[in-house]
Amino acid sequence: MRAARQIVADEVAHYLSAQRSAEVTPTVTALRRRAAEVVDAELLRMSGRLPDLDPDVREELAHTVRRVVDKLLHTPTVRVKQLAEAPGGDTYAEALRELFGLDPQAPAAVAAARATGAEPTGHLEGGFESATRVEGLALDQIPQDGV
Repeated sequence: MRAARQIVADEVAHYLSAQRSAEVTPTVTALRRRAAEVVDAELLRMSGRLPDLDPDVREELAHTVRRVVDKLLHTPTVRVKQLAEAPGGDTYAEALRELFGLDPQAPAAVAAARATGAEPTGHLEGGFESATRVEGLALDQIPQDGV
């Protein structure tokens, strides 16, 4: 009987840990979406500044920038999921939202989109060359100097 209780207790603990980890997923998704928006905006800006750039070079630059951002975000996003498994781990998702200036409603929007089957990617359709709008700004409204 004691062994059965221990098995049940272990499974409940494992389930709760997995649930806490899953609760940070919308925040991680919102962070990655925000990073993709920033990358896309900067690639659009570069496209405006360097219109004669060879298309193959432009594509390689876009892939390189996205790889760098993905590599920078990989460890923190994996780690926040691990840390979230412990009781009180939701504070790590709060910290991510605060540190990266994420809209507090962004994780809820991501979760709602998933529930309806719409999976936002954060990347502009057709790549940055064909995009004319980023975060509600027309290409000619994106600042061409500075950040």
